[in-house]
Amino acid sequence: MGAAMDNVLVRRIGSVIALDGAERDVLVRLTAAAEAVPPRTGLSDAGEDGSGPVLVLLEGWAIRCRGLPDGRRQVTDLVLPGDVVGLYGGLSVRPGEGLETLGPARVARLDPWLLPTLLHDRPRLALALLHLEGVETGILAERLFSLGRRTALERAGHLLLELDHRLERVGLAGGGRFSLPATQEVLADLLGLSIVHVNRTLRQLREAGLLETAGPDILLPDRPALARLAQFDDAYLHPEGLSRTAEDRALDRLLAR
Repeated sequence: MGAAMDNVLVRRIGSVIALDGAERDVLVRLTAAAEAVPPRTGLSDAGEDGSGPVLVLLEGWAIRCRGLPDGRRQVTDLVLPGDVVGLYGGLSVRPGEGLETLGPARVARLDPWLLPTLLHDRPRLALALLHLEGVETGILAERLFSLGRRTALERAGHLLLELDHRLERVGLAGGGRFSLPATQEVLADLLGLSIVHVNRTLRQLREAGLLETAGPDILLPDRPALARLAQFDDAYLHPEGLSRTAEDRALDRLLAR
């Protein structure tokens, strides 16, 4: 089990459902051929029809982004270790979306038809991946709400708490401590603020005793207070995973078709 638990995808899927040994082995095999990817490398690998492989980020961080011809860009999300991108593979297309590593990374490129295959062979794994896709949809909806209605302080605090929760699920954060390799330029593009405004906002959080930084290392010393300031509710991240009742009900419907 040691090798399996070292696999970040196993830890991520294991936070959704209770995996058995065979399911852990499947996930390890799926990601065994991961490749090293240099920093600032585009990962979009679409075919002529716009579809592409399912990508699993095993190490490093990446960004989802959309750009305009004049160089302006909006970062829509940070892709963290254990995240799965392009789950629908050959079933759908996400035109215009870019995916780029922030630093050195390891990425597994899986068959575009992974989801239909798992639905047939390993329905519990397929269900867990669909659950993660639903979480991703919730994250993007929350990001849109932040851009439209939250103040700069609320946006920054909300993002930091979200990252803390997401990284904790895969064993990369604990006690409010984690590493944030994103530059202030990336954070500005994600939060819809200028770099100067991001710098000022992070300084205000530090002065309020809600944030400590040392290079890329982050500490949130008072997460309850930060959550009150940012009006953060982790329900959209579904931290409890899938209940056994919900899992059984969904599997009954999937297998009945």
